[in-house]
Amino acid sequence: LVQPLAQADGVDRSDRDAPQRPSVAVRALAPMRLWRRRLEVIACCSAYALVGPSVIVVNNHIIKRLNFPYPMTLSVIGLCTTAFACAFALRILPALCRGYSRLRAALWGPPLRANSGDAHLEVAPDDVPCGSAFTLKSFSAHFWLMNMVPIGVAQGLTFACGNAAYMYLTITFTQMLSAFTPSVTLLLLYISGVEIPTTRATAAVLFIGVGCALSSYGEGRFDIVGVAFRSMGIFTEAARLVLTQKLLKHHNMNVLESQYHLAPIGAGCLLVGASFAELPRAAREGALDTLRANPIPFVASALLGVGASFMTFLVIKVTNSVTLKVLNTARNAAFVLFTVTFLHEDASLVQLCGYTISLASFSLYTYFKIKSI
Repeated sequence: LVQPLAQADGVDRSDRDAPQRPSVAVRALAPMRLWRRRLEVIACCSAYALVGPSVIVVNNHIIKRLNFPYPMTLSVIGLCTTAFACAFALRILPALCRGYSRLRAALWGPPLRANSGDAHLEVAPDDVPCGSAFTLKSFSAHFWLMNMVPIGVAQGLTFACGNAAYMYLTITFTQMLSAFTPSVTLLLLYISGVEIPTTRATAAVLFIGVGCALSSYGEGRFDIVGVAFRSMGIFTEAARLVLTQKLLKHHNMNVLESQYHLAPIGAGCLLVGASFAELPRAAREGALDTLRANPIPFVASALLGVGASFMTFLVIKVTNSVTLKVLNTARNAAFVLFTVTFLHEDASLVQLCGYTISLASFSLYTYFKIKSI
């Protein structure tokens, strides 16, 4: 019926069914979108490379230069800031967006829904993106105690033990010891049955341990207490990674949701410990005066801690997990060179050789994981 009508009107409708070519405006915007995508990747990767080391440098400055030897208290400040930021994004921000949309509808009336072919598309008040972008899953008390609490406690202990190690060790040596984390993680994955490593991956992990042993042997300021704190931090970090991997197999959560649940647990755990081990001594030694006299380093430590928690998620979002591993390896190597060159920390030739072996072995381990060989 359509074809005779079209012929009667003298209109050629045969081109309507043909695929439409992109308009000139769309083709002109394509390079801009490509450059925007590249700039997003560069910005996220650069921020990831800078934020993590900045947290370490600032915390080391607070503990050593400002004479604030309270690692649990310092970690509580960072975790509380992260918890507040996640609560604001998940609870307060959506409520503000919904209130704004209702106020706008009350003052100017509900916006009209336009057709998709119109030039301007108005969004209805109930469809405000920031009000619906974040959703929280509800968990039972048993699930929360059996899954969230262990991960949150492990996260808090990781931060506290890492800060405590700076009281006894240099940043360079603590970063070299951190290269041993994949070995402990692989061992825990195998024990828990989450993942069975291949022979080549196991060999690469063993060489990581050899490199860390050489780094420890070449350390001129070896302190057993600092090594014990760093080792405990490595173990709790590996346990957190394993428990998180088991959790994410059945429950998909983004970084906001996970930190919304985990950061308060870690902060509460450390606050209990600090109430007995640090806060009474801090009150006697006037630690609050130190915080009042130097607020900028503490604020910077808290805000950088929030950024470090989110940058891992953003890098994976704009790239992938493989890029994250490669970027993390390059960042750690560059950070060690930075501490030796600009912070003038001591590092022997044996240490640097051992750390090079650890980095090369970790690169092989990542390659074997990607290829599943």
